[in-house]
Amino acid sequence: MNKKFIVITINFVLFLILNVAFPSFSQIGKQPPAIIDSSHYNDYYLEMIGTIQRYVAAADIDEDKLPPVEAATITIFEGSKEYLKLETNSKGKCDFRLPLEHIFKIQVSKNGFVSKFFEVKTVLPKANFGKYEFNFSLDIFEEIKNMDVSVLKKPIGKVFFAPDNKRFEYDDIYSSEVNLASKQLYKNYFEMEQAQLDSTKKYNSSVKANLKK
Repeated sequence: MNKKFIVITINFVLFLILNVAFPSFSQIGKQPPAIIDSSHYNDYYLEMIGTIQRYVAAADIDEDKLPPVEAATITIFEGSKEYLKLETNSKGKCDFRLPLEHIFKIQVSKNGFVSKFFEVKTVLPKANFGKYEFNFSLDIFEEIKNMDVSVLKKPIGKVFFAPDNKRFEYDDIYSSEVNLASKQLYKNYFEMEQAQLDSTKKYNSSVKANLKK
């Protein structure tokens, strides 16, 4: 048998053995992943349990009864790098775990809707490491032409660990800062949506009137 062929064959077999027995061997010299999810290896994590709903511009609607948004995309970033992506179920629900000791951006988006995002800081004293849960709800509204949504370039909220209460909470100080701008945004949305509805009704009435002639 050709000696060169034997050498090549032996090298190939050794390569297969090394990759099966030592799967990390072939990764030597490569960049490690941006984030290693610590929840896969120990009991330290923050579980985010969320509900995504569609904002309805109606003065008399109960916020707890807003319609759910199915298949809304939840994208989690650390810095500019994507960490995880998932979708809401038919009830607008989502559930995911974040490792501790990181700062994340949670973006909610769907075609035809205006995207929103908030920040989650999972940094906390090592003495407080453990399992945590944080429930959140977020409403998104449909895109309206020419509507100014520049306020949403900032996070709509920030979540951090409160040592005194030993739990994750919203940053109330930050929330109060963005609250006024958010209220104006919703007011503008309500007025523009109402204007569109009035315009559509007027158009439909005009069409019906012409058909009767």
